[in-house]
Amino acid sequence: MIKTKVREGNCKCSDIKRQMITFLREGKFPIDGKLPPLRELSDKFNVSVATLRKAVVQLEQSGDVVVRHGSGVYVSDRCGESVVETTILNSAPGNKTIYVIDAFAKGDLEGHLSDNFVLNETVQGVKESCIKAQWGLKIISFVIGDGNHAIMRRISQSKDKAALIVVSQHFLPMIETVEHMGVPVVSVGPLGVKALQYEVCVDLFEAGYMAGQHLVNLGHENVLYLGQIPSVGKTAYLRHAGFCYIHQKTFLNGKIHEVFVPDSSSSEEEKQAFCQGAQKSLEIIKSVSAIFIASEKIAMVAVPYLLQNGVKIPETVSLVTIDNSRFGKAFTPAWTSVDLNIRGAAMAAAELQISWGKGLSRPQSSNSLAQPRLVLGGSAIQK
Repeated sequence: MIKTKVREGNCKCSDIKRQMITFLREGKFPIDGKLPPLRELSDKFNVSVATLRKAVVQLEQSGDVVVRHGSGVYVSDRCGESVVETTILNSAPGNKTIYVIDAFAKGDLEGHLSDNFVLNETVQGVKESCIKAQWGLKIISFVIGDGNHAIMRRISQSKDKAALIVVSQHFLPMIETVEHMGVPVVSVGPLGVKALQYEVCVDLFEAGYMAGQHLVNLGHENVLYLGQIPSVGKTAYLRHAGFCYIHQKTFLNGKIHEVFVPDSSSSEEEKQAFCQGAQKSLEIIKSVSAIFIASEKIAMVAVPYLLQNGVKIPETVSLVTIDNSRFGKAFTPAWTSVDLNIRGAAMAAAELQISWGKGLSRPQSSNSLAQPRLVLGGSAIQK
């Protein structure tokens, strides 16, 4: 019987390659992308330089590293395909480029770019300011968790010409490092993190208050609140708090029927929870005169669900939602909506960056709120 002897060198090479990929994707190497010398790496992984060199060749073939002869080995932007850059506008000579930073779940880039309301509104707002100032505009999206190192390397390479506007909470832990590089950062959206030096936030409490005030003005004492559980996050809490404050202050004997559902229905668990909440709303809807759906994402799923279950929303029932007024016109009766004015917040953030780029001094901190606005539809009927 002939025994096949496994070549130890090949086993070590494949093993080292896997270990190095793990290190690359976890950000174990410097953010400028350059790996330590091969001799140092061979000591680190306890293998010969020859074995390590074979592993590097395999990494180069797979696109995880780039070998620059005479310079060294660098982490490739393609490592794990964890960062995707999209150019919106090219800058005029001498001007900077604003990078809008967001994050997406692995394998969900297409849906992320098409369905992300906050990102799309931010880009539109920043674009208007960049066109006037002849600045460049790019979107850099990174995979949550996997892409931290790669996006930091990308920013480091462009730091002299870059200004960041952040819309992803997943990027917040990296902001301090970016600021130490000398790259100006402004966050936009429903973040409200007081530790950040510069941010423009949408006023979610005011948005909830505004929706509640509108229904109060119409005399609706008995309403259905359909939204996320307030305890899941600050955004859900502020919407809920603003709405309940004005309603309960005005109608001491009024009733708010609360049904809490997920803000999305991507996983099976979320779908089940949403269906349970929507079923509960079917039982309540006949006893209320108004419905407040505290998220456009929920509204886009909830209203079709009600219609599919044979529930025709009476014209005497007011229907109000938050986030986006554009979709409201597609339904009969049309929704009344509170537009969070994310586009306005993004324009304010871009103006800050452009003014700093022109040499104007930056204050120690800058925190401001973008005011929402009520967009009347055809569904808020006074009783």
